[in-house]
Amino acid sequence: MTLEIEKLTVDLTKMAAQAAARQQARRDLVDELLETVARYAADWATIAQALTTAEARADPKHYRAARPFAHAQPLNAGIDPPNPPPQATLIAADGSQIMPDRHAAHLYYLINVGGIVYFHGDGRAPLQFTLPVLIYPQNDYDEADFLLSSGKVSIARDRLEIGTLADVAWEYRGGAAPVLAILDQRLLYWPIGGPDAAPNEDVQAWLRAMLKARDAGALLAGYIDRPMTGYVVTLLRALGGLTDPGFEWTALGKRAATGGLADAAIYGQILRPGQRSPVFVNVSPPNARFAEFDRALEVCFFYLNPGPSQGTIARVDIPRWVASNDTAVDHVHTLLVDQCRIMGGYPYVLARADELAVIGHQDHQELDFLIDLNMQKHGVSGSLTAKQASKDWARSGKTRFKGP
Repeated sequence: MTLEIEKLTVDLTKMAAQAAARQQARRDLVDELLETVARYAADWATIAQALTTAEARADPKHYRAARPFAHAQPLNAGIDPPNPPPQATLIAADGSQIMPDRHAAHLYYLINVGGIVYFHGDGRAPLQFTLPVLIYPQNDYDEADFLLSSGKVSIARDRLEIGTLADVAWEYRGGAAPVLAILDQRLLYWPIGGPDAAPNEDVQAWLRAMLKARDAGALLAGYIDRPMTGYVVTLLRALGGLTDPGFEWTALGKRAATGGLADAAIYGQILRPGQRSPVFVNVSPPNARFAEFDRALEVCFFYLNPGPSQGTIARVDIPRWVASNDTAVDHVHTLLVDQCRIMGGYPYVLARADELAVIGHQDHQELDFLIDLNMQKHGVSGSLTAKQASKDWARSGKTRFKGP
């Protein structure tokens, strides 16, 4: 059965009309918030008052905001990248996985981390590496947990990514300075449990890896392409709330309170290609737990226009130990811009790490074949479920038997 697109004509028209209306509403909101930015850009006393009021009156379950890290640049500053250092070592790691499949002949999951070491200004070819890890049931009652472990697999992949990144940074602690270790995700990692809880083992493993990168003398950054967070928007809303007697402080942080608007919409109008915003501190209960574990691990961030055009915005997370050093922030900024120029808007080292980590369909098939071959050598048999066998038959281009 093919898709009968003509039956969607009315829905497609409605979809486009609604998108146009939403786009106009978003433009109006951006204009309003840009006025707020211009009004309070360097009014540090009022900014502090807004944040104090918001923290006291907002619902902590939803409240997430941005606090200026320093008062060196106004909120609407577009900071140009300095000249890059003559030499630097960049390390990137990314991960991919094969999820456990209850319909497969044998139960397992696989995590593959790919990474690259790039020698900026050196002339040497980059070094690349992969780290595949196969996980399988150790006993019969362990199998049931495998069938419900998609979240568990993602967390295991995240831990392996940052752990590998920290290990490689440690190996290159004597390399050309600065050493910049980059992840393709946020640094404020909090996958499970309420924000007021103590960090569980997964979060603690993440924190220990961050500390290892710091102890290796590396700079650490998390690069988030097309960020959807609205921390600065929440700050701007709080500033507007100071003069609005009817302002609903308890709604701060909720999507409805920001009109679904992300900070990228604001800085997309402010930052030219290559420029970054001032550095902010992430104001949230999870980040408070990070700071309690070690003050140096408190997560800060800035927004970056990696180019080549106006409006493309990324968020770059950095720990406090990087944010508190102006030269370190400059290095992160300019090296990322240099990497994005290679790829036309995305860091080259992250693109290569992703390419090395990804598990293709043929890789998956070959792994299944080798697993089955080794199982047979040990006298272990396995078979696809009837459902999976039926799908494989149908999708191979064959048709079901329909009778005489």
